[in-house]
Amino acid sequence: MDAMKSRQMIRVAKKYYELHMGQLEIAKEEGVSKSTISRMLQKAMDLGYIKVKIDAPTESSKTLEDDLKKLFHLKEVFVNLNLVDDEEAIVRDTCRALAKNLNSYVKDNSVVGVSWGRTMNCLAKEIERIDARNIKVVQLNGGVARSANLTGASQIVDALTQAGDGVGYMFPVPAIVDSKVIATVLKEDSNVQGVLDLAKAAQVTIFSIGAFSKKSILYEVGYLEGEDYHALEKAGAVGDIACRFFDINGKIADENLNERVVGLELEELKKKEWSIAIAVGEQKIDAVIGALEGGFANVLYTDEKTARLLLEK
Repeated sequence: MDAMKSRQMIRVAKKYYELHMGQLEIAKEEGVSKSTISRMLQKAMDLGYIKVKIDAPTESSKTLEDDLKKLFHLKEVFVNLNLVDDEEAIVRDTCRALAKNLNSYVKDNSVVGVSWGRTMNCLAKEIERIDARNIKVVQLNGGVARSANLTGASQIVDALTQAGDGVGYMFPVPAIVDSKVIATVLKEDSNVQGVLDLAKAAQVTIFSIGAFSKKSILYEVGYLEGEDYHALEKAGAVGDIACRFFDINGKIADENLNERVVGLELEELKKKEWSIAIAVGEQKIDAVIGALEGGFANVLYTDEKTARLLLEK
């Protein structure tokens, strides 16, 4: 089977099982008969691409990867092909690609630092067993919500811990507190200091890049209320990594807010052997540019459309 037919078969499977489109609707979009769609789905099943979820091979765009590596001086880039026009499915595919490649980064006795958020929760669902054993998984920043909404901060820690027969370490505090004084006191607590030291010692960090927006999880759980949001907006914030906000040049957007964050400093990310960022979506373009200009990641996982927009901008 040639590459074009293989891609069409996978695209049809995604439309049917993940986007819940009818076979007749798919047939009209693809310009084939309904019976052809049925045969493609059966072929995908026979090849093992369809199980409880679609487990198709992940393909990437080498040209876009090479261009991004050269432009931003990255060690590795993975650009997931957009086989369907649905952002949720694209995020899931990109997370699946990273989950399958974890053995390239995480080795026996590794310390792995992770952020939290919607994309990281998606990644957690895609992680299966990894070869590495006796790993330590540590949060990069506090994860206790300031509102009734849950952050889901423990999901990625739990998933990696189970996958690598490891031990998880959580920051038992909020990510952003009311003052620098409170942040300093919390960091001096022996429990918090121990987790922070472990995050500094991590050889591998895995994090999502968040866009500065009222649609972000940080806004929804109450971390960006009133004056803080407006101060960041005025300072030209474009995104965050583990609740530390930066502008499009990779500079800290608001030093006052940054001093109130309980977690790893962004400068520490530059010291890691593998500093792996994952980001998908047009709304994150400026945030990704800022993060890469700041040198906070040396590995990027993204999708075809986001990659093209990054290169264009």
